[in-house]
Formats: sequence, structure tokens, C-alpha cells
Amino acid sequence: MAVLCSIRTSGSCKMPESIEQVVHAILMSPAPVVMPDTSSLLNILEAPVPEEGVSPNVVPAALTLLGRLQAAPPSLHVVLAEVVEEEWLRLHESKQEKTASSIRKADERISFLWGIASTMNSAPAAPYIQFSGLQVAQRLHAIAQQIVSRAKVIGGNADFHSKAGMRIFAGDAPAKPGKKVTEANDCLLIEQYLELCRRLRAAGFTQRCVFITSNTHDFGEPKAPRPPLDQEFADAKMDFVYDLAAAGGLI
Repeated sequence: MAVLCSIRTSGSCKMPESIEQVVHAILMSPAPVVMPDTSSLLNILEAPVPEEGVSPNVVPAALTLLGRLQAAPPSLHVVLAEVVEEEWLRLHESKQEKTASSIRKADERISFLWGIASTMNSAPAAPYIQFSGLQVAQRLHAIAQQIVSRAKVIGGNADFHSKAGMRIFAGDAPAKPGKKVTEANDCLLIEQYLELCRRLRAAGFTQRCVFITSNTHDFGEPKAPRPPLDQEFADAKMDFVYDLAAAGGLI
């Protein structure tokens, strides 16, 4: 965990908790539970990058989610599998820089077009906005980082790793037959999220539990999860959506 602390550039390093502790905390303050994968968190940073194909509705959804986390008491819970937090810590800085670079390139393109329009006396009288100066990438990163820092993190244990290994060996979604390594993190996070929902439901919890991923290749579509996830999600009363905007529509 010390290594993870050393690479975090903002916020405090949050120790993972046992699943028992996470379940207890949620039951003490019942509210909808949101369980994102890493890509759905990084989507917040990627929203201004056209080639990423992120819905613009993700940003207002993230702001609403953060506002609910900041309420007293919070009106929802964000829960992360430990591997999701680890992946976030590895990737968030490079994603922020990629977004900042994309915005700088957009400014350069606008400046070029402005120059052409000016030579033809057709440029607007008001100066164009330099989007880099608005610190869009930095502000989006701050939103995502605050969400991560307020999340509850489920620590890994031998049981979770064993179940993930059996899922990989069987080729059960999100794993695939013949691919024994590439979906290991996905298998681990889904075992943690499923177990969280099962325990909450067994304790009488009736609020929404929403899993978020845009990885339809491995998990399937929200309306048609790949087996056996379809039945596992149904049994745990666990919603599956594509992005934060869709999650916001449920909670």
C-alpha cells in the first residue's frame, strides 16, 4: 500500500476495508450504491476528447454524484474494488495530460482558423476563447479525484482471488475461454461487487446497487449481460449500466 500512497498526487491514501466493514457502513446509512470500474471513472477525464466517444452527459452526472457524496449525510455510496483504485492511481495522471493535450490542439486549430478568417475580415469582433486557460482537464481531474477519495474501497482477500481464478479457469464472463490473464482484474472486481450486493440483500437492503462499465466486450450489453453474469446480476438485484449518466438516471 505504501507504493500506492507514493504515486497519489492529490488527496490522502485510503486504506481498503474488509467487505464486512463496507457492508456495515452502508447498512448504517442506507443509500444507493454505485460500483464503477476504472474506465467509468477515467471517462470523466476523457469527456473533452472527441475520439474517446464519451457522452457529454457524464460530466454533469459526475458533478451530481459528487454533490450527493458531499451531503451530510451522503445520499449515496460509491464503492470501489481495490483493483479499481490501483488502476486509477496508475492511470489518472496520464489521462489528465492526454485531455490537456487534446484541448491545446483544439486551441491551436481554432487560432489557425481565426487567422484565416481575420485575413478575410470575417472574424468575429470578440476574441475567441482559449480553452486551455479554463483548466478544463484539471477541473475534471479534481472532480474524479474527489469521487475516488470519498469512495469505500473493498480490500482483496484469498477468497476473492480464488473465486476470480475459478471464473478465469472456467472462461465465465467477464473472462473468455482461452484467455487466462487479460480479464483477471475484471474477474476480481466483479467477484467483490457481487459479494457486496449479495450480503446487502441478505441483510434486507432495498436501495439500488449499480455496476458501471463501458466494457461491453467482456461484460456484455447492459440489457444483455454475458452469461453467467445475467443470472448473477439478477440474483443479486444488481443493475448494470454503461456510464455515470445512465447510473444517475437510476439513483
